[in-house]
Amino acid sequence: MAQTTSELWKELIREQNTQREYAFDINNVWCGPEAEASHSVDYSLFESFGIGNAMSATLSLELYADEIPRGAVIKRYVRLVNGARSSEWLPKGVFFVNRRINEDGCWTLEAYDAMLKADITWTPRKGFAFPCTMEAAARDIAAGMEVELDERNVYLPYTMSAYPEGEYMRRDALRDIAAAHGGNWFMSDAGKLRLVPLLSFPAEGNYLVTEHGDAILFGGVRILAC
Repeated sequence: MAQTTSELWKELIREQNTQREYAFDINNVWCGPEAEASHSVDYSLFESFGIGNAMSATLSLELYADEIPRGAVIKRYVRLVNGARSSEWLPKGVFFVNRRINEDGCWTLEAYDAMLKADITWTPRKGFAFPCTMEAAARDIAAGMEVELDERNVYLPYTMSAYPEGEYMRRDALRDIAAAHGGNWFMSDAGKLRLVPLLSFPAEGNYLVTEHGDAILFGGVRILAC
């Protein structure tokens, strides 16, 4: 889930007094840190700890703006700032406005990510045939949700034998695919459908580091947590 960052970002994240600033692109209108009053994102990868989840995130945002249309698309960004130095802006989620209230130019917004589009009955596109691979099913669902699949996803050669009878939501299908892969689905920072196996941490994630991400050494050797 890690993003590619500049050398400046890597320097700033390790320095004391570094702060995060957030900005929002709302229907292609940039709202910088000065526009924000407050915001939070309620997000969890696990509905219950385990596998087979397809989780959505909720953005609660208060900011000053001239106009925010119904159903506006909000792209959230973050950067690091320390004194006169500031990093690049990194994407931190794509959301769709569900509720909005305007009071004297201050907007109170509630927005959801695209996983909410999974709460619709899965009707495969014309020409889609079963049995199919789970990867093909995921691609069909993503197309219906009008999102991309994350390029980092890894699919096992499992198949779905037939289209289930009755009400079978896109989210139900995603959960079945996630469970088969021992993982969970969520929307990435770039707004793509991401499948993450529960045991997906790289081997280097077992090494001990300081709070700023620097390796802890003993006699010049990195310490491995078992």
